[in-house]
Amino acid sequence: MPERKTKPLRVITAPRIGSVFQAPPALMFSTHTVDYTCGRCETVLMHADEGQVHEIVIHCLSCGSYNATE
Repeated sequence: MPERKTKPLRVITAPRIGSVFQAPPALMFSTHTVDYTCGRCETVLMHADEGQVHEIVIHCLSCGSYNATE
């Protein structure tokens, strides 16, 4: 079985308003595509198809950074 493609998310400053998801455990939007990783510590934060998830912020519980999707 081939390895999944990984893609780092973009680290941002902590948002002042809006919803923020927390991971790990990784958010699961799809089971067979891309592993999106923290832009700082490379922890897997989300499984999704490319272009499937837009404009969400994920707070990485492993290192404390905030990551934005496309």
